[in-house]
Amino acid sequence: MMTDIQKARGLGYASLAVGATEIAAPRQLERLMGIGNGQNTGILRALGVREILHGLDILTHKDPTPGVYARCAGDMLDSALIGVAATRTKRPGGLAAVFMMVLPIVLLDFVYAFRLGARKRDQRLGFVRRYFQ
Repeated sequence: MMTDIQKARGLGYASLAVGATEIAAPRQLERLMGIGNGQNTGILRALGVREILHGLDILTHKDPTPGVYARCAGDMLDSALIGVAATRTKRPGGLAAVFMMVLPIVLLDFVYAFRLGARKRDQRLGFVRRYFQ
């Protein structure tokens, strides 16, 4: 059975894949979402760099918790940007498809941020209990 840390590392690999896609194919993503004709490629590439950095953070540190928290913060930004895109899209079906592809990963980010955070809280409380007993 996989530990929460191993599952969080899977989110790191997902970050690398999403980031690589945003960097390598921003025009195709724009077309799919119906949000422009090259005007947003710089934004998508910047988001891709951020995703790759999140992935590297999760994969290169012994404790992936801060990297997963950073992914959650990035998810909040992405949600705001998808909301803006929804007001401007010419292809609502394409934007909905992208949103539905992203949503499961966002949910996993928050689940594992909570679980990893709870593990850290339990470790700290265990230390406090041992110290004061």
